[in-house]
Amino acid sequence: MSFHKVIDKRNHEVNAVLGCRAPSLFETPERLVCAMLAGILGGPASNSLLNKELREKRGWVYGIECSYTQYADTGILAISFGCDRPNLEACLEAIHRILNRLQQVPLTERQLKAYRKQLLGQLAIGSESGEAQCLSMGKSMLAWGHIMTPDQTRAALEAITPAQLQDMARRLFSPDSLSSLIYR
Repeated sequence: MSFHKVIDKRNHEVNAVLGCRAPSLFETPERLVCAMLAGILGGPASNSLLNKELREKRGWVYGIECSYTQYADTGILAISFGCDRPNLEACLEAIHRILNRLQQVPLTERQLKAYRKQLLGQLAIGSESGEAQCLSMGKSMLAWGHIMTPDQTRAALEAITPAQLQDMARRLFSPDSLSSLIYR
């Protein structure tokens, strides 16, 4: 069940969140597909689909990101952004265009290879932080009773196909699944 709520705060800046339920911590391999999709959409790199279109190409947003949070019984995928009031509708239309494209047209193998390489690079950089690595290993032990090796992680990510990403986009971004909360 989705909802759409707009709250007028009389600010010059609009803050918006679009979100949906996503795979839980225990839904493997769906959670890995969802994590990759979130990275492709709005991960930390400037070449994410949303960032390229709304910030770099159009200059409509101050910032845009896509996050995926996993819980034991569910997950949440959220797209959040801030923009000037006059850009809100254009931003929402562009986001929906990108989401629809992911639902209708699978990524090419070349595109997927580039995004996979980027994700693996981000994981490698993240592994340099001892604290983050310990927290990740602890979470893995608590959730699954084992820790995936870097080679296992790489193999799992390399097994993800364009069709799986397209299926996940269809599941997450159908009109009855996607909710919105807008502060303007």
